[in-house]
Amino acid sequence: MALGSFMGQTFTVSDRKILTPSNLKGQSGSEWATHNRTGAKARSQWIAPKLKKYSYDLLLRAQDGVNPRSVMQHFQDCAERAVADYFIVGNSPISPYPFKIVDISDEWAAVLHSGVMVECKVTLTIEEYL
Repeated sequence: MALGSFMGQTFTVSDRKILTPSNLKGQSGSEWATHNRTGAKARSQWIAPKLKKYSYDLLLRAQDGVNPRSVMQHFQDCAERAVADYFIVGNSPISPYPFKIVDISDEWAAVLHSGVMVECKVTLTIEEYL
């Protein structure tokens, strides 16, 4: 069952493959300017909305039908090549704008003696791209 997608990777849960994001956390807000005044409180001025930003984890495990090194390298390549894509959850994007990967970190949990990665946790930070 497909749960969503991002950067050409389909988030799915089935008897053959499990690739699902976890710990999805988002941020949004607005930019403000402060104008100091002599003898009075400063005035605030709304400038614009901030770009939405999300971070999430992917647990990549060979036993779940995923090639951890391949998927990790795919997202690293997307981050380094300045690619943007819609982040889909369910059947709709979480924003009307696509997202770019602004940060990616990986934690290698299990590597066999031959260098084959069996388990890895990847954390992605994505931001709207306009």
